[in-house]
Amino acid sequence: MTHVLVMGVCGTGKSSVASRLADRLGTQFIEADSYHSDSAVARMSRGDPLTDEDRWSWLDRIAEAALSSGKDTVIACSALKRSYRDRLASALSDLRIVHLSGSRSLVAERMAGRSDHFMPASLIDSQFALLEAPDGPDVLTIDIVRPVTDIVDAAEAFASRVRPTA
Repeated sequence: MTHVLVMGVCGTGKSSVASRLADRLGTQFIEADSYHSDSAVARMSRGDPLTDEDRWSWLDRIAEAALSSGKDTVIACSALKRSYRDRLASALSDLRIVHLSGSRSLVAERMAGRSDHFMPASLIDSQFALLEAPDGPDVLTIDIVRPVTDIVDAAEAFASRVRPTA
């Protein structure tokens, strides 16, 4: 099974891009925010960033959801640190990463216009501080200044490419 991780800091459009990409690819969409514990959501809602300890079981629940779907998946998940992506990759074979990247000012502008999410704009700086940008052959980095349709087009082409066998 192929799993595509659409990752980035809050406000980069992970959910929008990932859900559209899943529709295009005919795969299962997994919204990682749905797998946060109630206590983690409460912490973030108060403006308290999560710790690594808060995230390990969350990442495990996301991987389990992807595996139990029995299908290819597209996952919208911040996965800011390499260790978080490594944890997902250890459970999910053939993990490809689409990194949505943007400036702090653009992310802050997007967050200011968002009222339907538990993540407050006050956590933007902690998100950028944690971000360890991914690299490698299984990573596509896309600037979020591009129109969403262009981003999804590029992500679809990347996700659909055949991996060379080792």
